Amino acid sequence: MNLDDKIFEAERLLNSLSELERKGLDTSSLKLFIKNLKTFNKIQKAKFSNYSERLSFNEKLNIIKSFLEDKKIFPRIIDVINFANKELSLNFKDQKESRETTIRRIIGRIEETPELKEKVKSAVMRIRNREVHSNRSEMSKKEIEKAESYARWAEILTNL
Repeated sequence: MNLDDKIFEAERLLNSLSELERKGLDTSSLKLFIKNLKTFNKIQKAKFSNYSERLSFNEKLNIIKSFLEDKKIFPRIIDVINFANKELSLNFKDQKESRETTIRRIIGRIEETPELKEKVKSAVMRIRNREVHSNRSEMSKKEIEKAESYARWAEILTNL
């Protein structure tokens, strides 16, 4: 069973729970899981460069959005803001908006200025090189996970 089949089965399960949902069952976690599974599937397909050429700009933006939502890389909202300011030169102020709103604003700027997509890619590659090639013996577990996440995202974003 491939991932597309598993997504189909998960959606079928969600639909079968609709009666219980009307009675009060909270299925929001399952819905979020299915959404993340679909994004993961797109990311896996994006690893193949010929598939990347067939991705629409909006699908590429969704992959960048998934990168910005990665809490291993950006555990706090200020980390997302700092990345946007330092690497993309967006000049966001420290804001009291939610993580989702901030990411939506960043994606909006990338939509307005598609060259920023390339800046994201090069920034991730640069940070990955810095993180991966630092002395691992002195790194904490969290720092190692962050470096591995950057390496994974660099591989994915390179093909966009």
